Amino acid sequence: MKVIKNYFLILLFVLSTSFVVSQTNTGSPYSLNELGEINFLGNVSNLSMGGIDSAIDSIEFNINNPSSLAKLKTTNYLIGTFYKSTGISNLNSTDNINTANINYIAVGIPTKRFGFGFGVLPYSSVGFNLQSTEEYNTANSITSRLFGAEGNINRAFVSIGLPLLKYLSLGASANYNFGKFNYEKFNLIENVNYGIFSNSSSEISGFTYNFSSNLSIPLKNDFTLNLVYSFYPEGDLDSYNIESLYTSNTSSITLESLGDFVDVDLNSRGLENTKLPVPKKSIYSLGLEKKNSWFIGFQYESKLSSNFENVFLDTQNVSYRDSNSLSIGGYIIPDSSSLISYWKRVKYRIGIKNEKKSIIVNNLPINHFSLNLGLGLPIAGLSKANLGLEIGKVGDNDSLVKENYFALRLGLSLNDVWFIKRKYN
Repeated sequence: MKVIKNYFLILLFVLSTSFVVSQTNTGSPYSLNELGEINFLGNVSNLSMGGIDSAIDSIEFNINNPSSLAKLKTTNYLIGTFYKSTGISNLNSTDNINTANINYIAVGIPTKRFGFGFGVLPYSSVGFNLQSTEEYNTANSITSRLFGAEGNINRAFVSIGLPLLKYLSLGASANYNFGKFNYEKFNLIENVNYGIFSNSSSEISGFTYNFSSNLSIPLKNDFTLNLVYSFYPEGDLDSYNIESLYTSNTSSITLESLGDFVDVDLNSRGLENTKLPVPKKSIYSLGLEKKNSWFIGFQYESKLSSNFENVFLDTQNVSYRDSNSLSIGGYIIPDSSSLISYWKRVKYRIGIKNEKKSIIVNNLPINHFSLNLGLGLPIAGLSKANLGLEIGKVGDNDSLVKENYFALRLGLSLNDVWFIKRKYN
């Protein structure tokens, strides 16, 4: 049975990793934000409570909180998937974009003195097409600009969680980030036969780190107070950039319409090898738990992103500010020991999150609000299937572009007990 388990995990890891790396997870114009649209880096179970990290579980490793590994009691295999449908609208048009991918695949392993884990997930994505038109009081009165981008930054990580004192545990993660962004630009001037098409890309790689601490204070009557602090130091990712310029004799870009090209000498301009800053971030999370009954938590996140700059990517009318978010969420289990009703043993989750995003477009700040609902369904032994529904909006009536979306998520949390051969039917 152990051999079967190992083959199962190897196959799952290979398939999931290739899917994560190859897919673009967004179609939002706001994925211009910093390093792209940053994905939620935790479990489906935590996201269903608004992303609360202070919900500590001894049978499920919280990817976003490595200190949770110190409390892990059994080997834990995690995989999360999602489907997202986004309606994008502005003053002139509406569009709908559907995306689906793997959220994460990870393994958490306890030892006698500490816990460790590893995995892979999509860290951020870009995927959009923008068009603008400018009018001038000249013979060539209209200039049309098309700008599109796609790609991902993926993350492979190794984490460790160590119990330091009776109620205190510490955790750390080392993350290797890698991926590629592709950009396309097209400028077309009215009454001019040839437009200019730019094709460029950035290959991105580098290490980042994050740390967390968890203080779990037992109280009377099976209550526990959990306090979690997570810190993400400022860092840099390496970006190797290339760019080519083409001429086009039509207003539409096809391989047949592209003429001569020239490779841009980025090295002489100091743009061939650049740095992408990773902003410093802090997370403060507080939760109160009644054992096997209910939990409620609050979380505040701040990120110092106002100094972000991508010197290679020339984006107009885009600036940045420090961002923050506030979340509240929790769960309830009607009766965890019920032998009669399956649904009384289900974990029912709810959470809301309000985020002030770092990106500013045309001097307009962008905000993000989401409502999350979820179910933790027991499936075998200590294992669970976690279902999540997220409904949210990005931007408001003052924004040039508004997004309304919903996302369906499925997370499997499988424990060693799941793989044990039953002796009786």
